[in-house]
Amino acid sequence: MSVLPKLQNIRGPRRKLGVFIDLLMLGITVLDLLWLGFDTAYSSKIIRQFIDAILPFNYEPIHDNFYFYDSIVVTFFIVEFFGRWIFSIYRKDYDKWFFYPFFHWYDVLGCIPTSSFRILRLLRMVGLLYRLDHWKVIELQNFAIYNKFKEYYNILLEEVSDRVAIRVLSEAKNELTTGKPLLMTIANDIVKPKQKTIADMVVGLIQRGIAEQYPQYQKILEKHISEVVKTEVSTNKEVKQFTRIPILGGQIEDTLNTAVSQIVFGVVNRLIEDTAEAKHQQVLKLAVNSLLDVLLAEPPTTDRALGNEIIEESIDLIISRVQVQQWKEAARQRKLNLENEI
Repeated sequence: MSVLPKLQNIRGPRRKLGVFIDLLMLGITVLDLLWLGFDTAYSSKIIRQFIDAILPFNYEPIHDNFYFYDSIVVTFFIVEFFGRWIFSIYRKDYDKWFFYPFFHWYDVLGCIPTSSFRILRLLRMVGLLYRLDHWKVIELQNFAIYNKFKEYYNILLEEVSDRVAIRVLSEAKNELTTGKPLLMTIANDIVKPKQKTIADMVVGLIQRGIAEQYPQYQKILEKHISEVVKTEVSTNKEVKQFTRIPILGGQIEDTLNTAVSQIVFGVVNRLIEDTAEAKHQQVLKLAVNSLLDVLLAEPPTTDRALGNEIIEESIDLIISRVQVQQWKEAARQRKLNLENEI
């Protein structure tokens, strides 16, 4: 894949400078890692004899002074690191100026010229490749090794996250089975201190919902009440007595039906509209707080046992779902799709 054509598409001197520095440091890092591997192999007596036989110069003095020569490379790393740190402060990438080394800890440790930390320069190379992918100079998804690494990374991430989730859920289930009042602890320590805020939020949602949605359903409610009242009035025994009155019986029934419908709808409509008014907020808050008091009160033993049983079964169901290894399912599906294509 050629990089030069894509460099022409990068506009702005700052972007071009950033890409140039990234490419330069990537080249230095790759050469440093290759040299590190070569020098490590040279430490073996058998490999040293083989290398000395084919090299046109004596490498042993370089090997003996490896730390000195490696410090030259480390100097480039340190200068680049502090340059990026100063630039991040200028761009205000982080809330505090001293956060940069903590987010790029691998660059800091990779600059330490000891064998234990040199391997972290591999992470520096990964970071440079990621930045070049961000610059659109390269496209990592076009490389098989990147896709394979991403696949195994996702597998590792899924396995670790699944184990953590199962551990947390199992501990929550153990608290329920051992009789620890988990639900009441949540209710008393988390929900109750915020009960007033929750009540205000619920009241606000109810009032806003009524103000916004009720007008479009008002006619539907009126029609429904009229139909219900008409049915009840027509089947009422006392009202049927009026229908036996000649000539006026039907009119009386219709008038009664209309009057009752208007009265019932008027009462319901007034209650709903009053609920949305600010002056009736205290009454609504009292009702919501009373409901929360009932919900947060410690339930009877039978109710608590039933609630714990439902929660335990729900946790078991979640654990069984989490234990399903999605990456295996995806691999099996890909295999089936490949067999179908063949």
